[in-house]
Amino acid sequence: MRKLQYNISVLLAAVSLAAVSCQEEIPFTGTPELEDGGIKLTFVCTDQLTKATMPGEDEYNENTLTTIDYFLYPEGETNADAYIKGRVSLQGRTSYNVLVNTSQLSRLFSGAAAGSHCDVYAIANYPGEVTDFDAASDTLTLRGLALSNHFNSTAVQTNFVMAGATKATVINKNHTKAAEGTVNLSRAACKITFECSVVDHVDIKNYIYSEGVVVDSTTVTWKPLLTQMGVYLVNGYSNGTVGGDPATMEEEDLYRYNQRSLTDGDSDGYYTCEPFYSFPQSWNSGDEREPFLKLVVPWGYLNNSGVMAGQKQFYYKIPCPGLEMNSNTWYHIKLDVAILGGDDFEAMLEINNGEYYVVEWNTQTIVEADAEIKDARYISSPANEYKMYNTNELEFVISSSHDATLSLASVTYYDFVNNRDTDYRSTALSNNWISYDDDTRTVSINHALNNDFTSSSFDASPYIFTFDVHHSDDDSYTTGTIVVTQYPAMYIEAERSNGYVFIDGTSNSSNDNLRVYDNRGNNNNYLLGSIAPRSGINDSGGNTNPRQYTVHVTTLPLDSDYVIGDPRKGTSTSVENLSGLGSSYKPAAENTQNVIAPAFKIASSYGKTIALYYENSVERCAAYQENGYPAGRWRLPTLAEIKFLISLSEKDKIPQLFTVARNSYNGSYYISYYWAGGDLGNGPYEALDFSDKSKVYWYNAQDYQFSYTYSGQTSTYHLVYTRCVYDTWYWGEDQDEDHLTTWGGYQTTQ
Repeated sequence: MRKLQYNISVLLAAVSLAAVSCQEEIPFTGTPELEDGGIKLTFVCTDQLTKATMPGEDEYNENTLTTIDYFLYPEGETNADAYIKGRVSLQGRTSYNVLVNTSQLSRLFSGAAAGSHCDVYAIANYPGEVTDFDAASDTLTLRGLALSNHFNSTAVQTNFVMAGATKATVINKNHTKAAEGTVNLSRAACKITFECSVVDHVDIKNYIYSEGVVVDSTTVTWKPLLTQMGVYLVNGYSNGTVGGDPATMEEEDLYRYNQRSLTDGDSDGYYTCEPFYSFPQSWNSGDEREPFLKLVVPWGYLNNSGVMAGQKQFYYKIPCPGLEMNSNTWYHIKLDVAILGGDDFEAMLEINNGEYYVVEWNTQTIVEADAEIKDARYISSPANEYKMYNTNELEFVISSSHDATLSLASVTYYDFVNNRDTDYRSTALSNNWISYDDDTRTVSINHALNNDFTSSSFDASPYIFTFDVHHSDDDSYTTGTIVVTQYPAMYIEAERSNGYVFIDGTSNSSNDNLRVYDNRGNNNNYLLGSIAPRSGINDSGGNTNPRQYTVHVTTLPLDSDYVIGDPRKGTSTSVENLSGLGSSYKPAAENTQNVIAPAFKIASSYGKTIALYYENSVERCAAYQENGYPAGRWRLPTLAEIKFLISLSEKDKIPQLFTVARNSYNGSYYISYYWAGGDLGNGPYEALDFSDKSKVYWYNAQDYQFSYTYSGQTSTYHLVYTRCVYDTWYWGEDQDEDHLTTWGGYQTTQ
């Protein structure tokens, strides 16, 4: 392949001492062009071959030289500041003279004997100020100077930063042309071009089924709307260095080109657009940030009369070749489109039947016979994270240029009782829970979940498959890690609480159990319970579990006594004694004994408290904040939720959360009870009549039976435990990041 280089000729003119004895070293900012004497730098961008093989295209200013910053060093001293340096503003000129005296000439060329050398470094079109070179001008620093450009701002760039190094050699210091050298300038950016052809039409056959048998079919013809096609580069990189080495990539440095229209300028059936540009970058196969071209082709469909009846946008993903883009390199992709693409903007059809050319950016046109066709390896997955909700099967197809192999890293299932992962990798392999068909490039998950809640072995935690698919002959080409999470019908998640609990603004900042009262005073009738010290919740004994468990219930058996629904009632008037809460709080509603929220979080042992009256328990939950989950969103659990949680503990799915203990009151002992949400219906702290059993109830954690008080008994007689819950199905899983360790007030709006 023919190559063209930018040339910088360095010429020296010998000067007598008398002529230069009063001359000072030329300042860095440059001097006017001189008629004779000194070092003459000539910058040449010539038609060494033909106009058709110019290094780049003048139409896009790929050859334009606006300024040259030159740096001259005594040979071997490029690790120090340049001995002579300056900037040339070319403005159509090709030469520039730098006046030096005899001592400077001798220092630069070690005496300037014939055959002596000096080192030359040049930067073209540098966008910064000349003062940028004041701190250091050694070549290592110069090569590493940072560049930034969002090339998508316009199709035609003003110019491109270039750089290069060479040695100038003394020919004869007594002749006008005392020394010469050639600097090959190399662009810091890279170039990507694209062309495609599209078939005249595509016929899609639609089959009509009856009881699983094909009874008829219809054919729909689609035609491309060629004048409306567009393409753009996704994940271009805006930061580079003068020397062309990739800078450290950050997500914020990636950008997406504006869509460019495709036209058939040569009337050869191939549509193209202006070039795309990027600074060098590298990526791993399957990275979400890997660059690619997105092709947009509108297709219109014809009715039975052959008339256009409608149209739809289709999208195609065209990967870039290899796993890196290098400076001063031209990447050209030629593609034939013969199928419909993905019909969603993000769900693109990845196609890889194109021809890829990777050449030095030194020719105006790529001639297929002369170009180096790169072996464009690629492999990618449509996504690297999949979620299966109460389903046993999943299939997805990867794209790969070569035969590939699946490697299973792990299949984990979390044991919440012992707080550890169980790895089912061997079981998954022996039972074909996961497989890969290289002929169809299909990954398959086939694992039956156990959703029988009556058994002791039902699944209560997600199965997490972690694997990758890579080229069989080179595992560096990989989809990257793929994670498939399979959720059973009911599943649990856990997070460790940070231990910061607040009740109506009072925190557990000390190591003592604090008692908290509402804003009416310190009377025990207004007691909101106690707050456990942070130091005491450390897995060291009973009811010292620092974890918050979230239970997700997506489906229930048809014969279940429970129903999934919203257990909350409308605006509350029963907790109006809490300062700042307002009337928008929603505790558990009436007649919710059998209702389980779709997803709810249980307070950790940091939320344990002394036994309380019912109304105080309602207020405690309304005023409860833990681990950044704000007050105004917690409530008492329903009866069904308590029973369900206890059953999970009994079947070793989660640790025991509702403890069984005997509590002394007035000399007698009572089995532990827990308040379930409901509605008193009459004012707080009055003598209560519990004959309306739909109103108030608690749960006996000893025998798991629903229990009522008797008519005529009073609230002062019944002190019952409390465990608050948080409706994650409604509020989400996001914590209040600003109040993880401080009181955040009441947050009762979505």
